[in-house]
Amino acid sequence: MECELVEIVNTENVFGIVGKIVNVKADEKVLDEKGKVDVMKLQALSFDQFRNDYYVTDKKVAKAFSV
Repeated sequence: MECELVEIVNTENVFGIVGKIVNVKADEKVLDEKGKVDVMKLQALSFDQFRNDYYVTDKKVAKAFSV
């Protein structure tokens, strides 16, 4: 994702960077037949800062707005 800096938030308790997404690129290997990113193919890596663990997304657990 290509982002544009919108704002830097710096308070006593938090430091954050707010960005606006201006462009998104993906390898064709992770796209579905409609050209959309397929998260099962993407297998995104995420970090859990509370457990200091990494996870790979590759399992659907529920349909949005139906559970």
